Order: sequence, then C-alpha cells, then structure tokens
Amino acid sequence: MIDFETQIFNSVHSVVAPLCAKNRFISTQITAPTAFPTAALWEMDNETVRNRQSSTPIENYALITYQGEVYAKTKSECRKVFAVMDERMISLNFSKMSGRFITYPDNTGVVRYVARYEAVVDREGNLYRR
Repeated sequence: MIDFETQIFNSVHSVVAPLCAKNRFISTQITAPTAFPTAALWEMDNETVRNRQSSTPIENYALITYQGEVYAKTKSECRKVFAVMDERMISLNFSKMSGRFITYPDNTGVVRYVARYEAVVDREGNLYRR
C-alpha cells in the first residue's frame, strides 16, 4: 500500500490549524464539535490504479480520496478556514471533486462545509492530478 497520509495531513495542518480553536484540526471524522472553528482532514479511500500496474507484486500508483470538513459559527468564518485548506490541497495537486455547505435544521448556530479531493500518488510520494 502506498501511504503518505501523515505527510499530506501535516502539510495541510501547518496552514489550517492556526485558524482553528486550540487542537481543533484533526485527522478523523468529527462527530460533535465542541469549539469553533473546528476542521478535519482524512483519507477516505486508497485504491490501486490498476491500469498502471506492472507484473510485479508492487503497487506503483494509488488513487487517494480525502475529505475535508470545517465547522464554524458563521458562514464567513467557515469560508475563511476552508479557503486555506482548499488552497493547500490544490497546491499539493489534488482536484476538488465536490464541495458544499451542509445545513442542520435543528442547529442553526453551526455551519459546516464538506469537500472531497482526489489525486494519484506514486511510490515516492509525488502527487498527480487525475
């Protein structure tokens, strides 16, 4: 398995964490944010790029999918934090597959933005847009 999750997370963490409440940029899905803004980024999927496989038992390339989330008290605060995450992910050669605000009818005091990204990574950690 080609695994560069820690390096990717750390790269995004370095620019997003300073915008979040203390210790509120994490690498797992958020179930109930307790401070705002809170952000998360994690690898959702890691699959072999089958048409780039050779006859050796070594994975050459993997298609990786990440999900990024931002929770905030206002839409403008959410956009501000997300813009930094988005810029870093794109600069790493990820393509944004989707991005949208999600509303909570029962909790109008929380704004959530969710985006998914994908890229192809090789064994050396080089990222390529798909």
